[in-house]
Amino acid sequence: MTLPESPAPGSAQLHIRFVSFNIRFATDNPVPGEQPWTDRRPRLCAQLNFLTSGHDSTFLCLQEVLYSQLLDIQDSLGPSWSHIGRGREDGKLAGEFSPIFFRVDEWDCQDWKTYWLSETPERPSIGWDAVLERIVTVGSFRHKTTSKAVIVMSTHFDHRGQIAREESSKLILMLASEWRRTYRDSYPPLVLGGDLNSTPTDQAYKTLTSSESGLQDTSAVFPDELKYGNRDITYTSFGEPDEEPKTIDFLFVQRPPTLILRLFGILPNKFDDGLFLSDHRPIFVDMEV
Repeated sequence: MTLPESPAPGSAQLHIRFVSFNIRFATDNPVPGEQPWTDRRPRLCAQLNFLTSGHDSTFLCLQEVLYSQLLDIQDSLGPSWSHIGRGREDGKLAGEFSPIFFRVDEWDCQDWKTYWLSETPERPSIGWDAVLERIVTVGSFRHKTTSKAVIVMSTHFDHRGQIAREESSKLILMLASEWRRTYRDSYPPLVLGGDLNSTPTDQAYKTLTSSESGLQDTSAVFPDELKYGNRDITYTSFGEPDEEPKTIDFLFVQRPPTLILRLFGILPNKFDDGLFLSDHRPIFVDMEV
C-alpha cells in the first residue's frame, strides 16, 4: 500500500502524534527481571516527555495505569496536560485505567466516556469469557486554533477470553460508529490505540481491520523501509524464559481523505542500563489533517 500524496501548497495542516503504550501496572509482586514502579517511573516518564517534546498536538493512549501512576505521569507531563478515563473496577479510581492524555492548551475535550467491554458497557462489569473487567476510553476533541476535530479511543482487551476479545472488537466498532455520527457535517479522523492481547492472526484483530470496519492498522500502511525503530514486536516481557515476544499493541485509524499518515515507529522499552521501562514497547504514528 502506498502512502497518500501531500496536500496542495498553502492548505492548512495540523500535525498530530498518537502514542499507545501499556506501561505495566505498579505491581507489589514483580516478576523476575521486572523492577518496581519507583525505579521504572523516572525513565518511563522521561520517554513520554521525549515522545511529546516538540509535538504539541500529541495524544497518549495508555494502558494498565493505576491511579497512583496516573498522578505520577500527570505530574511529570505538567499543567499543560490533562487526561480522561476511569478505573475499571468501580468506574471511579479503583483498578487499571486506559486513560487518554492530551494538551489542554491545544485541545478542547468536548465529550468523553469510559465503557466496559461487556454485555453491559454502561456499568462496571466483566464480559463474556473474560476474567477481568476490561474497558475502552473514548474522547472527542477539537483543536483550539484550527477547529479540526478528532475522536480518540484507548483500550485493553482481556488476556484469557478469546470470545471476549472478539466481542470487544465488535463493541468498539459499534461505539466508533456512534461517536462518528455525532459529527453529521464532517468526517473527523478516529484513532484507536490499545493492547489487544491479540496478534494479527487472531479473530479480534481481523474483525477490527475487516473491509467493513473502515479501520486501518497504521503499521500495515507503512512499508518496512519507512518504519522507525523495532520492526514488529511490541510485547517483549521482562525477559522471562516462558514468555513469547509478540505483536499485540496497535494504533488503528478511520481516516478521511484529507488525513495523511507520515511516520510509524515502535520504540525501545530497554536501554543500556538494562532496566525495562515496561514489558511492552510504546508505538506511535504521526499524521497530518
